[in-house]
Parts: sequence; structure tokens; C-alpha cells
Amino acid sequence: MTLHAVVHDTIVIERRLPVAPEKVYAAWSDAAQRARWHFPGTDDWELAEFDQDFRVGGHERARFGPKGAPNLREEGRFLDIVSNERIVSAGTMHKDEVRISMTLCTVELAADGDGTLLKLTDQSAFLDGRERPDERRSGWGAVLERLADFLLSTSPPKG
Repeated sequence: MTLHAVVHDTIVIERRLPVAPEKVYAAWSDAAQRARWHFPGTDDWELAEFDQDFRVGGHERARFGPKGAPNLREEGRFLDIVSNERIVSAGTMHKDEVRISMTLCTVELAADGDGTLLKLTDQSAFLDGRERPDERRSGWGAVLERLADFLLSTSPPKG
């Protein structure tokens, strides 16, 4: 890869979640809930810092990564919010102090029977080979699995 190369990619992931859009939206908009599921990694990872001001123009900041060395940092702004329907943010990802990508992320929520169809669209510029689209796609997959697990663990059983 050449010095200062940029790879652009669009990732679209859809998931059906077994709870109402209001519950999915709350898991995203409430900082305490989001901190419990949003960041990728296994049990050997940690969320070292998280701050979210959930409003148009508000920020989101996090530092996370392997336990003892949480060297990934994301910083972003909320650009558009429609309660229970849409969240649009733009941000940067850093590894140590080096910017590795920039992203426009749109989350759409639609009622689907007794659940929610979530559509996430990630439009990113990956810088200098420091992060790859397949890594991001895998990361979002893990994050959305954690969201589903979180929603199931905090929902009363149906019946």
C-alpha cells in the first residue's frame, strides 16, 4: 500500500431485534446502557473511558481495547437524531495517537412485528492500511451481537 493511501468502504448490516424500537433507541441513547454493550472485544478487553452527550451537536468519546492497554479511541458528533427512528453520527477512530479512520454512521430503526429491524450503514475512509473494512465489518457484527444479548438480558420474558 502506498504512503497516505485511503480506502473507502460502505458497510450495511441489518439485524432483527426481538424488542420494540423504543427499547433499542434507549439502549443507544442512554449512556449508561450503551456503555454496557457498544464496544467490541472479548472478556480480555476493557472500556476505559466513555462519555456521551446524546443530542444533535453533542459528542461521543470512548477509549477501549485490550485490558491494560486500551489504545483505541473514538471521537464523534451526533449530526441527526429522530427519536426511536434514526441516529446519524460522524467520527474518527485512533490507535494510540494516530488517526486510522473517519466514519459517517447511520442507524435506522423500524418496527417489525413485535420487534425492530435495525439497519446500520457505516461509510468510512480507512487511512494508510491501519484499519481495514473487514475488521470494521467484524467489529460491527460483534457490537450488534452484544446489543442483542444486552436487550434480551434486560427484557422481561414474553408470554
